[in-house]
Amino acid sequence: MSQRIATTEDLSAKQLATLRDLLASYCGVYLDDSRQQTLRSAATHRAALRGQSVHDYAAHLADPASRDEIHALAELLVNHETVFFRNRPHMAALRQTTLPDLHRRLPPGAPIRIWSAGCATGEEAYSIAIAAIEALDSAPSRPIEIVASDLSEAALARARAGIYRGRALGNLSEAQRRRFFTPSGSDGLAVGEHLRRIVRFERRNLLDPIPPELIGVHMIFCQNVTIYFQLETCRALMGRFYEALAEDGALFLGFSETLWNIFSRFHWREVSGTYVYYKESQRALRPPTAALPVLPAIQSARPPRARIAPARSRPDDAEIAERGRALIDAGNGDAALDLLYAAALRGEQAPQILALTARAHANRGDLDLAAAEARRALELDPLTTEAHLLIGMIYARQGQPVEAIRQLERARYLDTAAPLISFHLAECYRQIDRPEAALREYRNTIQKLTGHSPDQLIDGVAVGWLAETCQRYLALLGGGGA
Repeated sequence: MSQRIATTEDLSAKQLATLRDLLASYCGVYLDDSRQQTLRSAATHRAALRGQSVHDYAAHLADPASRDEIHALAELLVNHETVFFRNRPHMAALRQTTLPDLHRRLPPGAPIRIWSAGCATGEEAYSIAIAAIEALDSAPSRPIEIVASDLSEAALARARAGIYRGRALGNLSEAQRRRFFTPSGSDGLAVGEHLRRIVRFERRNLLDPIPPELIGVHMIFCQNVTIYFQLETCRALMGRFYEALAEDGALFLGFSETLWNIFSRFHWREVSGTYVYYKESQRALRPPTAALPVLPAIQSARPPRARIAPARSRPDDAEIAERGRALIDAGNGDAALDLLYAAALRGEQAPQILALTARAHANRGDLDLAAAEARRALELDPLTTEAHLLIGMIYARQGQPVEAIRQLERARYLDTAAPLISFHLAECYRQIDRPEAALREYRNTIQKLTGHSPDQLIDGVAVGWLAETCQRYLALLGGGGA
């Protein structure tokens, strides 16, 4: 066994960038500058376990033969946290519409085939299995095959064990707990055998070619995975998913993983009140021939489309963005997320809604997801003020004031009237010992707060507190009053 060695050496910015790019090339996950400390800590941990200096470890990973060690490093950096029925609108659409429609159009005895891509610790795959059994309870017997894949051996081991506790079980009803699980220990639940029989777990890297056995699946679930990918990596994966899906196959992505202006071959539909991407049937896409009547027998043989929820009054994306921002400013992030999730994320408001969703997630402490959503918003529109502000705030929270200032100054250029931008700039300037710049921005903040009630909340922060804080630092820094 290698002896652990102590070291105070640090990785250079160039070495960190090399490691970041190696990881992105291996598994798609791109760790931006806001996660430098996370990457540095993981690399230092792995180097110590191997008895290497962190510099020797970084050099080792650059060797093409080091794929196994890159995988070990990735295990420390990829988030596997999830819960049962995490995306409840998608699961409701699956149970109420997508599965029943697929059952009706498939030949008798043909299996329903579903792929949970990036299944983490298995909750998503077992949720799909529960939804399938509930949806087809009264239907004639039909095989259900669910393949669940993930890069992480550790996550797959937990999935195969199938024992869950605490927060992971929060969305399960009492009836589901009784029907699909058995007690395990004092506070756990173990997945029942009828679920285990239809779910198969495999280790797969989503950057690898899709194997023949997954070609022709009817549905792919890949949720909260591609948001951590760079745009070109995401496009390439969507192309592989498109080719793998059967005609009229459905792709379920996480809310933040919009394909607007990213990949145009999938077509979205509103299904049971949520949004699902479909690989349109080539017969459906083929223009009709006016000279030839459509015979009833041929028409009935054509696979029907998934039922689309009836039209109803819902706010447009611009109204959703405005109301969502107001809820976040008032400190009500959960209500904001519920509202923002109703957006289609397929028009010019998509970057703004993504940035607002990122703010709400950041306020709940989910900084990795928030940073990824904000980055995606900027990929769609580099002029998204909210995204620059949020990334700047994340840098500031992580003790990187220079990087924070760079983003906050971009935000201020785009919105000269926002008091929070000036306030966060002042805080960062103060941290890097630039008192004159800090004084200027504290004064700017106070000026921009003029006309606001002291009790008014801006991103959950009272205007009165902001003004008092600015006045206090003006006095401490020798700038007097505003």
